[in-house]
Parts: sequence; C-alpha cells; structure tokens
Amino acid sequence: MFKLKTVFYSLSLSLSLSLVFASLLIPNSFLFAEDITITTYYPSPYGEYNELGTNRLSVGDTNNDGNLDAADQPNRDGDIRIKPQAGDPTGWPAGTTGQFSYSNMNDSLYHYNGSAWVASGGGGASYVDYSMAAGKSVGSACSVSGFTIKGDLGSWGYCGFGAGSNSFFRPPGSGCPFGGPSGSMGEAYVCSQ
Repeated sequence: MFKLKTVFYSLSLSLSLSLVFASLLIPNSFLFAEDITITTYYPSPYGEYNELGTNRLSVGDTNNDGNLDAADQPNRDGDIRIKPQAGDPTGWPAGTTGQFSYSNMNDSLYHYNGSAWVASGGGGASYVDYSMAAGKSVGSACSVSGFTIKGDLGSWGYCGFGAGSNSFFRPPGSGCPFGGPSGSMGEAYVCSQ
C-alpha cells in the first residue's frame, strides 16, 4: 500500500512540474488570448490540385484596368472570362498544344493546335486549294497557315478542242465533254481550320 501511494505522489508531482515548466515556456499573452487568427491563402498563388471547383473563373486582367480583382470575374455562374489578346492571331507567338486565347481583333476564341492558332467553335473556314501537287494526305498542311487538308477532290485542269483552240476549266475529278483533249494542272484539296 505504501508503494502505491508513492507512485501516485510521484506521478502527481511529475505532472505538476510539467505544467509549471510549460507555463513558463509559453508567453502569457497566448495563455490569456481571447481570439486566435490564422491567415491562410486558398487557393495559394501557385499550386497543384486534384480537384478544384468554382462558380466563376477569370483568366488574366479581363477588363484591362491593371488589376486582378472581382471586376475581372464573369457576371454569372458557370462562365469563364479570358483576357483579350491584341493583334492578328497569325502573328501571335507559338503556344502549347491545347492552349486557348481570345482575340479582340476579330472577336473569336482560338486554340493552338501544335503548329498554329486556329479559330475555335462554330466550325472554321474552308476553301479549295488548287495550288498543290497530288499525293498529299489528309491532315497535311495547306498553303494557308492554320488550315489542314480534309479531303482530296482529284485532279483539275483544262479542256481544249484541238491545237490553237480555246480551252476551258475542267473541275476536279471530271473529264472533258465530247471527248475533247484534257490537260492536268494539279490536285484540288479541301482545306479547313
């Protein structure tokens, strides 16, 4: 029984001494503080996240007032607002594949496809390119930057009616009427953004 009381007394003394030393090491202002304020920044200026949700998102100084603040945000939930970029998109510096940008020159959203800035959404422009040689594959570059081959229309050329006679345009993939002579000038390709 005596041994048990000694152990209990030693434990109490040890605990009391620990509290005394702890109170000496901790500043008094902390012990009697009413409020503790911890400031964090979320999201931090830099970081990587597995998941991030937002109602509204702005990228850059969208209203060009020199500040990044609430005035840059879209005016409704679910929207994204991107800082407009100046100049002709064909003169913009190369981007990274999949990068998006908004052109204030022609009021259009562009994406970088790995080789050029291409107008996005609503379908791009298309044209028939008559200036290239046969043998190009779908996806090859057309003569206008930002356009690629979507299809081969066939050879095109002219039709004539003998030496010294007038000739006329022969559409891609067609022959000359009435068995007249035909000359090929090149291959026609459909080029699209």
